[in-house]
Amino acid sequence: MSKESRMQLDLREGSIDFWVEKNKLRWNDGLIQILVNIPTEQGNILIVKDSDNKLKFSHVLLGKGRTDVEIDVSDLSINESHHIAATWSISKKEIVLYIDGGEKTAKSNIKY
Repeated sequence: MSKESRMQLDLREGSIDFWVEKNKLRWNDGLIQILVNIPTEQGNILIVKDSDNKLKFSHVLLGKGRTDVEIDVSDLSINESHHIAATWSISKKEIVLYIDGGEKTAKSNIKY
């Protein structure tokens, strides 16, 4: 992919969503699984299923700070596909993580 055609991620405001297909991720295995890691010159977006069986979304704005939010996913079924979405907004001062259309939701206030 050429430098000109690369996706530009706006860390001031945006969203990302994707599906985790059934039988692809064991949600309660105590292992770390990185689902999204997008570094930019301004910071980073990270979504990881951590060893405590929580899905964690981190928004990092270099020189400003980091905001995290997490949802317990230990009860998600491996036999079903799951939709993951994350939104962030500096102007609204919040990040939000959604699982399966909002069946599980967590929000955190941005302090920067």
